[in-house]
Amino acid sequence: MSQGLTVAFLGIDGIGKSTLCRAFEERVRSSGHEVVTVTWRSALEETGEPWPAVPLQQLWLESFRTLYGAGVREGRPLDIPRGYDEWRDNDWERRLAAEPVMENRASGALAAAFVEIAGNVLLASEVTRRALERGAIVVQESYPIKHVLKELAVAERLAAGGADDPAADAVGELVGIVRGLLNTVFGSSLLRPDVGILVDGPSSYAYRWRTAQNGAVGALEDYGAAGERSEESFSRLQDETARLFREHADSWGWIVHEVDDGGVDANTARGLEALCAHPELARRLAAPPRPADVIA
Repeated sequence: MSQGLTVAFLGIDGIGKSTLCRAFEERVRSSGHEVVTVTWRSALEETGEPWPAVPLQQLWLESFRTLYGAGVREGRPLDIPRGYDEWRDNDWERRLAAEPVMENRASGALAAAFVEIAGNVLLASEVTRRALERGAIVVQESYPIKHVLKELAVAERLAAGGADDPAADAVGELVGIVRGLLNTVFGSSLLRPDVGILVDGPSSYAYRWRTAQNGAVGALEDYGAAGERSEESFSRLQDETARLFREHADSWGWIVHEVDDGGVDANTARGLEALCAHPELARRLAAPPRPADVIA
């Protein structure tokens, strides 16, 4: 059985990653290869064994508890559930995205970035590696450095405005240190994909497409965790992180797909062509899988 490979997508929220990802998955399946989409969110429910399902569930919850937990809404501290089942059943992620929180703390957002890294270490080790061992092409719809960089951006913003936070300056300093280490962490053999594609484009397109798709932006798609909810807040966070995405993608030699105003279908077709032209993917997709590589 041949070893599988990982394909990761990176880009701002709403820019078309998911649509391109679905098109790529269909292309892989049509070639007869097994494709496995690995996301933290799906692993929460699909990984049946206590290990790693329970730690992944708790780390998922704690990433939000640390990011939002010091916040105040309508004059009252947020009482985020302590258990994953209550969190899921009461749709707390949507509730947190619905309006901004106030008086939040930079330390929580910085801690959320560390929790994010911890969860993705487990996901890569215990879910992705197993799929690779059986020869699957593993797809990461959203490369996890994205969420870490957004949490660090929120931490930095809260630190800059934290006049009443005695740790604000020190947390802001540590944010810069952690950000400088991410290229090494996510470029490590555990976390780096075999093939990466950056989907790059204006945040104005992304906002229009995201709100048309979902009716509103989601949690951590703007600076809502820092008390700001608006189109400007969305664009500011997306533009600030897009610059960092490009720096990392360039340093890793990733494919860059530039989105334009040609429409979703045309952009998806161009992105799929660029992705499938990658030498390793072109070789894999052109060759039929061996019987041992096919999952019935």
